[in-house]
Amino acid sequence: MRRWVTKKYQIDCGKIAARYGVSEIMAEVLVKRGLFDWQDMDDYLFPDMNRLADACLMKDLVKAAGILAENIRQGKRILIVGDYDVDGVISTYILHRGLGMLGANVGYRLPHRVRDGYGMRPYMAEEAKEGGYDTIITCDNGISAGDAVARGKELGLTMIVTDHHEVPENDHGEVLPPADCVVNPKQRGCRYPWKELCGGGIAYRLVAHMLEGAGRAEEAKELLPFAAIATVCDVVPLLGENRILVKNGLDLLGDCPNPGLQALIRLQDFHRPVGAGDLGFRIGPCINAAGRLADAELALELLLAGDEDLAQKRGQELLALNERRKDYTADAVRRAVEMVERDGDDGVLALLLEDCHESVAGIVAGRIREKYYRPVLIVTKGAKGLKGSARSIPGYHMQREIEKCQSLLTEFGGHAMAAGFSLEEENFEAFRQLLNDNCALRDEDLVETMHFDREVPLGQMTEQVVGELEGLEPVGEGNPGGVFACRGIEIAGVQLCGRDYQIARLRLRDGVRSYAGVDFHCEDRLKPAVIDRYGEASWEALVQGQSTGCQVDVLYRPKINQRFGGVDFEIVDCR
Repeated sequence: MRRWVTKKYQIDCGKIAARYGVSEIMAEVLVKRGLFDWQDMDDYLFPDMNRLADACLMKDLVKAAGILAENIRQGKRILIVGDYDVDGVISTYILHRGLGMLGANVGYRLPHRVRDGYGMRPYMAEEAKEGGYDTIITCDNGISAGDAVARGKELGLTMIVTDHHEVPENDHGEVLPPADCVVNPKQRGCRYPWKELCGGGIAYRLVAHMLEGAGRAEEAKELLPFAAIATVCDVVPLLGENRILVKNGLDLLGDCPNPGLQALIRLQDFHRPVGAGDLGFRIGPCINAAGRLADAELALELLLAGDEDLAQKRGQELLALNERRKDYTADAVRRAVEMVERDGDDGVLALLLEDCHESVAGIVAGRIREKYYRPVLIVTKGAKGLKGSARSIPGYHMQREIEKCQSLLTEFGGHAMAAGFSLEEENFEAFRQLLNDNCALRDEDLVETMHFDREVPLGQMTEQVVGELEGLEPVGEGNPGGVFACRGIEIAGVQLCGRDYQIARLRLRDGVRSYAGVDFHCEDRLKPAVIDRYGEASWEALVQGQSTGCQVDVLYRPKINQRFGGVDFEIVDCR
């Protein structure tokens, strides 16, 4: 059973409600987002573009802009080296389009997930030189590519690194690549106050600064929706400047003139304004699918498509790839669950799925972590041994724990919550055993904590209140939507649907009124809660359409029903 927690503050919700003309429910939610003074609340509720810090504060940004402007003036060729994920593809597009607006002779190179791996390699600098390029600019990578940058300098290339990942360090401090300039707010000495921009955010700030310098600041608005997509899909915190970029980018998305993006939206039949969740769960995965299952350049070709016919064709290809990705993922998750149910007593779940497509291993690890609330490592078999992707839980620093096993690995890297690694097949069992021998997690560490904002009966969650809660948008990483608790809810009806009948459409009764609800993870939420309280027969009766009087406590998110009006309730957890 998950642990439900809410924060307690001594606050005057009435005063906050009066200032902003909102309910006390909304006022309490604002405080529980860590907003404790009027300035913080104003910045949060009114995320205007003029609240962005001066781009000139970002170390080397002005220098990079100057080099690029001079190269454009001289007609020199510029190569963008990006990455194969959404942030890498989008930041490449932002630079390509932005520099193109300024008249640059610009090309691009996206690594192939299997052939190249992550980031810039020395041979890419050699390819650029042979291709007649004078300058390489990286995006969403490069901060760790010291050898590749050095090779570019040896060949006489101008090297510009833009990246947002952590700067490598050794005993002497930072280890920066030997580039002509490094634009990364996480490097020491950078005075830019917001450190959590993604690669697309940094690319946007650079080209927007250049367009402003050319007297064409308004044209940067065309690129803002792409910065929003990259920010949401790279799962950086949707706070501060990221919140500003996403909110304003979403506002401009419907009028974005890019044929490829519009084709991708049209093909998915939204029939409503696209929100941050749509970027993360529908738009982004299609872009990502190209780099996972084929070549990321397919996604970039979609965004660079100059006519609707090509955009439609590329959009359909990406949708088909994403459907394949879903099938691969579902099959791998099913087999992983079978393995855990059969013999998965370990505190750290290291699972060898030999024929799992390596590109979905990280997704599978995340799904298994959610289901069992354990650190999870999914290992696949490749041409050169085993490769793995890992996802963790709070209290278990994945990168450090893997590092303790480095004698068994050929390669590894990552951070607290996610990591990647490679090893020889004969070392897998020893690796799994060593991870568990070293594991210091206690039983209480393996109980997931669910945070909620306030206890609110369903009847008090009116359309007006839910409309106020939409002011939390864009919600996502670091900025969750409102979650509320209600006890003693009667489950008056259950209808199972979805691919594996994991989705439950519900009738909920709170007092004398009934409400519509949905549980998207019924197998892990509502079903075990009913069985724990009332037994398996009661659950089967509910599924058969019988009213059994079963009551549960729920955590929920309220949503306005866009088609029929009224408020629907998404179940987050039950007990």
